[in-house]
Amino acid sequence: MKKQLHLLTYLVALLLPSILWAQSYPKLSITETKPTTKYYHQSTAEVEARKTYQIQPTLPFTGLSFRADLGVAWTDMYVIVNQDTFRVQPEEHETEDLPYSQSTLLVFDQPFQEFILYTGEVKGKLTVSLFNAQAHKIPQPALRQERFTEDDLLCEKPTLITQEEWRAGLPLPTYQRATTQVNHVIIHHSATFNSLTDYENVVRNIYLFHTQDRGWSDIGYNFLVAPDGTLFEGRSAGGQNVAGDNIRGAHFCGRNSGTMGVCLLGNYNTAVPTDTALATIVRVTSWKLNKEDLDPLATNSHPTNSNLGVIAGHRNGCATECPGENLYARLEFIRISTEEQLAKECREEPEEPEEPQVFNIYPVPNDGTLTVSLPQPDSTVHLDIIDLQGRTLSLPVVIEDEDQFIVQTQLLPAGSYILQITTSQEVLTRKILIE
Repeated sequence: MKKQLHLLTYLVALLLPSILWAQSYPKLSITETKPTTKYYHQSTAEVEARKTYQIQPTLPFTGLSFRADLGVAWTDMYVIVNQDTFRVQPEEHETEDLPYSQSTLLVFDQPFQEFILYTGEVKGKLTVSLFNAQAHKIPQPALRQERFTEDDLLCEKPTLITQEEWRAGLPLPTYQRATTQVNHVIIHHSATFNSLTDYENVVRNIYLFHTQDRGWSDIGYNFLVAPDGTLFEGRSAGGQNVAGDNIRGAHFCGRNSGTMGVCLLGNYNTAVPTDTALATIVRVTSWKLNKEDLDPLATNSHPTNSNLGVIAGHRNGCATECPGENLYARLEFIRISTEEQLAKECREEPEEPEEPQVFNIYPVPNDGTLTVSLPQPDSTVHLDIIDLQGRTLSLPVVIEDEDQFIVQTQLLPAGSYILQITTSQEVLTRKILIE
């Protein structure tokens, strides 16, 4: 009898949250706005501000997104899925000309059948989009964590999972690919949850979000990188005689010509990118920049920015947090690492001496005191030393004159650094070596 009471108590405790879930909140009445498929459903509803609703859609979902009136503040809105709370944030990619406010994509590792919605300040018409990336999923023996091995040739196209593999069972992108000559590699983050571990599922959800909900012809990025270093092909050539890295994407401030998009899965306002993921990004940038004969430390003109880095962040072109503070801080590391790999593994030493830089530094290599000489005086000049982790280091600087400075480098560990000089006209960089 005692064992039966214990069992009954356990079952009540187990079922109580579900009972409260079913009884605590009014169900939201939704109206279908697009024909439902097994992998996508969109509906609208009228909601009140600061109201909690229970939503039980007919479609199991692995992803959620919302639309509301233009200018709405998403910050107080959240959903509860499987008794876990998830904040709703504004979408960071390609939203400038939309007639509505778009939320970011919420992704879950497994399908769910219901969720609780707290509206915060959102009121009026709310559009709810559901994605089921597990629908029609076809097991792929070759679909595995694709990491690089010693057999991979440096500066050649990295090992990756093709779109045909990770997209299996989902609708094909159907469009005539437009190609572009790439002058910039743009780094993004997906802003999805950092707790996710099924990276194929994340990519499939992003694909559905972009094609079914945003109305794009394909996934927006050329490549996607998982935190464990797995590389996914983004836009696919689809049997056409074009290279996927030169297919124009949909990722950079509505001005995608001349760019290739690389997206790191996760939210890097809150997480720090893994060394493995950064190594994959460097493999991609080294291969692409070697192929196009581009300098990773250089800049090129672009409609969004006349001085846009060959390797740049999404935020360098328009107002967005992407690729997140912690990933953006590592862009200098990506540039330097790419330059070192190109010089060491990919390109022969030039026979002719390089063109002189616009400022001089000596001695090189440096053993403790670095003299910087500018071509002309500038009272506004500012010097920074940046290490390979993208950190700005504080070092003693002696101003000899408005065109000459001495930097004391004795405390720096041996290795490569970037000297960055900010003048009243521009930002100049040069790699330095400390022995």
